This record gives sequence, structure tokens and C-alpha cells, in this order.
Amino acid sequence: MITNSLSIRMIRSSLARFVALAAALAGTTACNDTLGLRASLSVVFDSTSVYALTNSPINYPSAFSFASGIPVRVDPSMGFEVAFDLAANGKVQLIPARRISTTRIVSGVASSSPQVGMQLVKGTFESMTKAPTGGYTRDSTFVVAPGEAVVLELSGDACTYSLVSQQYAKLVVDSINTSRRQIYFRAVRDPNCGFRSLQPGVPKS
Repeated sequence: MITNSLSIRMIRSSLARFVALAAALAGTTACNDTLGLRASLSVVFDSTSVYALTNSPINYPSAFSFASGIPVRVDPSMGFEVAFDLAANGKVQLIPARRISTTRIVSGVASSSPQVGMQLVKGTFESMTKAPTGGYTRDSTFVVAPGEAVVLELSGDACTYSLVSQQYAKLVVDSINTSRRQIYFRAVRDPNCGFRSLQPGVPKS
């Protein structure tokens, strides 16, 4: 009987510790979606240009890699998240990689590309200092005019070995050279998985 009572007390004690740990973890997750991870990399600011996807030489860069911060060709051998094209109304199409027509590139690249969620920024590009946790439309084309900004949620290989699988960024088209079919834009990206800061420096949370 003593042995049985001791076993029961040990089981109850273990269950109590498990419940307390689960509650603490849930509280941490509710307040901070980084699961207690620490950021080690500074938020990155890019200013560059690409060419329209259609009616431009195929070897011209028409997409942007948020992982590397450089414009790239729409080519299966190079990673990218968003491609750019000119709309008929003088605006710019932001096309997630999975939406790219496979008639333009080798079949299969779209399905193997990272998932991209986007939403329009309600204020200015500068006013968006922290990416929202929800509200993203995934793998859909957005059309923006110069000055209109979007915030992005990126799910790709960069966070394969992390507890959190998303990275966040924002982008704004500054101007368009229609004769050259060239699109100038700025992007801000947080390279730390799960962190949503879009301000200079290493994120604190």
C-alpha cells in the first residue's frame, strides 16, 4: 500500500509539472511567436531594380530573392519568391513564385517554390515597423502603384531547421521606367525566422 501511494504521488507530481510547463509555453507563444528564440541578424534594407517579366530579354532579372537580397532571373536554377511585371494600367504586378506560368520557365518550378503571403500596407512603407501575424493572402498576385507597399510572409528553405517556419519583409515600388520596362523598388527583410521587426538593428522580439 505504501508503495502504491508513493507511486500515485509521483505520478501526480509529474502531471502537475507537465501542466505547469505546458501553460508556461502556451503563455510564451501567445505573447511572442518566436518560441523564445533569440535574433542574431540585423534587419536588411535593399534598394534595387528588376525588369518586367513579359517582353523583356529572358536573361534579365525579373524576380527578387529575399533570401539573398538580389534580383534574379526567373529560372529554376535560382531561388526567388516574387516576380515583377507591368500591368496595363501602369501599375506593377507582384507575382509569387508559385503563380509563375510554366510556359515561361521549366515545368515544375512553381510547385517547388516557397509559399508567399502578401497584404497591402494600410499606412506608408515607413510606418510599417512590424509585420502583422495574420491577414496574408497566399500565393496570389497583387497589383500596386508606385508608393503602395505590401508586407510579406515568406515560408521557404531558410527556416527548415528552425522552430518557426516564416520570415517577414515589406516592399514598395518607387518608380517605373516604361521605355526600359524597369521597375525600381525598396525592400526591408528580417532574416531571423519568426521575427517580425522591420526596423533597423537586431530584433528584440
